[in-house]
Amino acid sequence: MKHHDTITGLALLALCAIAYWLTTGFSEVPAMLSQNVPPTFFPRLVISIMATLSVVLVAAGIGREPEITGRSSTTFWRTVAIIASTGILASILGTLLTLGIVAIALPIAWGERRYSFIGILAVCLPISIYLIFTLGLNVYFPAGQIVGLLLEN
Repeated sequence: MKHHDTITGLALLALCAIAYWLTTGFSEVPAMLSQNVPPTFFPRLVISIMATLSVVLVAAGIGREPEITGRSSTTFWRTVAIIASTGILASILGTLLTLGIVAIALPIAWGERRYSFIGILAVCLPISIYLIFTLGLNVYFPAGQIVGLLLEN
């Protein structure tokens, strides 16, 4: 396949459009349960980020010759393993710490070797999410078992 990134990006854009359309059917949540955030906010935020990155993928794939390696399958399964482990890690370490770990593990699994950028991402991403959601929107994330144990003592 000559334009693998372009086709992948277009497929992701189609999935984003379908997912966004599905959010139009969400029922309204009573104000006392919504934590000042409508139920469509977070899914649409994630969908918008995915769509933006898909457009970047399409643009990057146009006019570029594909790399033929056997690495793509390995990278895919590493990504699956990292994302699948986040559910377990989040319950133990908490959402924000797990997000920092994933921000380190995914770029390394994808072949990124600029460790300074990975470090900046691992620190800034959880802090940004904390500021936006906890301080800005009053949406709190689970702390995890380890943080709970540390706070008890």
